[in-house]
Parts: sequence; C-alpha cells; structure tokens
Amino acid sequence: MDKTLLININWHHAVNDQSKLNQTIKLLEDDSDTKIQAIEADIIYSSIQKCSVMGHPPSVDGDLTLASFLQQLHNIKFQHHQHSIHACPILKLDFKSMVALQSSLSDVQEYLSNLPARLHKRVWINADILSGPGEDVNDKVAQQKMQPKFNASEFLNLVSSKLPTILSIGWTTSLTDIHAEYTNKMVNDMIECAKPYSNVTFPVRASSFRQSFGVLERLYQADPTWTVTLWWSELPKEELDWIYNTLENSSLRNRTYYDMMGFHAHLNQKQNLEWVEKCHGSS
Repeated sequence: MDKTLLININWHHAVNDQSKLNQTIKLLEDDSDTKIQAIEADIIYSSIQKCSVMGHPPSVDGDLTLASFLQQLHNIKFQHHQHSIHACPILKLDFKSMVALQSSLSDVQEYLSNLPARLHKRVWINADILSGPGEDVNDKVAQQKMQPKFNASEFLNLVSSKLPTILSIGWTTSLTDIHAEYTNKMVNDMIECAKPYSNVTFPVRASSFRQSFGVLERLYQADPTWTVTLWWSELPKEELDWIYNTLENSSLRNRTYYDMMGFHAHLNQKQNLEWVEKCHGSS
C-alpha cells in the first residue's frame, strides 16, 4: 500500500461526543501504527452553554465543548505525530452555523498556535456555503430548508483572514433524494467562490457523484491544487468500483479523499484480489 496516496487516508467520522473521542484517543494511543489519518467532527453552537460544542443538527447541545475537544487532541499531540509519509494527520472541523464558527475563533487559533506553522494546513475548516441537491426546485418550502446557514463571502473572508487553514467548502444536501444531481449552476457558483484560493477541497455527496460527474469533473479541471472529498454511508459495490476506476485509473488520480463508510474495506478487498490475480498470472 502506497501511504502517500490520498485514497489510503482512513477517516474517523463524526467524533461528536466525549465517548466517541475517548474511543478515538484509545485507538491512537494503543496502536502507534494507527490507521486513522483523519478525524472529522461537527460543531454547533449551544445557547445553553454559551459556546461551541461538538454535535450535529438537530442537536442543540452536547457533552463536549470544542475547547475541550481541541485540548484533548493537543494533549496527545494528535497532529504532531507523523503517522505516514503525509505531513501529519488531518483534522476536519465541520461548522454548522456562523455563530458556531465565530464563537470558535479563539479556540481554533489557540490550537493552531501549538502546532508548527507548516502543519496548519492539516486543519480543515468546513461549511456548506451554497445550496445543493436533493429537493424539488419548485417546492419553495423545501428549498427554504436547503438554504445554507452561511453567507459564502462572509465565511470565506473570515476563515482566510483569521485561520491559516484549508478551506473545505460544500453544498447543503437533502435526504429526500439521495441521488439528486449537482447542477452546472451549483458547480459554476462554487468555482467562482473558490477562485481566489488554492488547495481548496470540496466535500461532495458520493451517492450523487456518478450521475453528476459530467459537471463535478470541472472542480478538478479548474485548479490543479483543488481536491474533492467524497462523503457518504455505504454504496453498492458497483458504485464503489465505478468511482475507483473513474478517479484512480485516470489523470485524476490522487485528487480525491474518501470519507465513505465501507470504502476502505472494499479497497482492501479489491487490492488483495488484484494481488492474488497477479500472483496466479505470473505462476
């Protein structure tokens, strides 16, 4: 396995409470050759605690503040360790509202101050800044629910000026139709937002990726430093094979992160099968 490839980065998703963080830390501490190279966590604002906490809507409170979450990762030197040839593991902070982000600035800045400057780009600040697929365009009520909790320009200006990190910017999505397509306008608007920035990554719902590839491919073409992060729960084997063959057996190789349930098990099975076939072919 080539650990330098983005496809081999294993994601630990939704580390949104103390119990899940404890499990994550145990994995990191018990195995020096851990397979976890990236942690993703969601942040909401708690009006009860008057601060940002780990959690995902519709939750409105949580048992773990962002300040404590970051302090605990700092205590184990999570991003100081080089788990692979990559500079260090990735920490993706997915903010669910502007108030959650604004209330977090000092906490994230303090966390960054304890990291060597060269590692700041291994912290990702994520938000859904544009409306995406999944609702009937003629249903005004449904479309209103799809409106992002961020003003795109305000988010981009705040993060780029205050937090020297990676921008991870995506679209809102709905579960009404998990295969709804990203449109040409959605992609055009996102490219326009991201134009001033390099090393941007775009989170894309993997269940919509195949049918939207004709327009999403332009994200790769617009800037050679941009990447895509595919996220979703499990997909059928044929979908995973199509994604792998389209992205990793082409000029787009090593331009995609895979935060998808079951993807690495599928990848390992695929690589083992290829190895067996190669051995039999050479015997």
